[in-house]
Amino acid sequence: MPIYEYRCRACGDTFEQLRPLGDADAPISCACGGADTTRLPSLIARGGSGELPLTSGGGGGGCCGGGCCGG
Repeated sequence: MPIYEYRCRACGDTFEQLRPLGDADAPISCACGGADTTRLPSLIARGGSGELPLTSGGGGGGCCGGGCCGG
């Protein structure tokens, strides 16, 4: 189950909550009792191409196909 970060517009507090993916944008109340909250963008979702870097043995990358062959 993903964890989401929210900010309460009433008190300015930021809090995290484990919720099912389908409930990410559903209304949620802050501990202060405020119901005017907004979900914050996750660090994973910000920027980037969405591609994972290749690891050694992945068969690509570098000038000689990803190996440390020196030439």
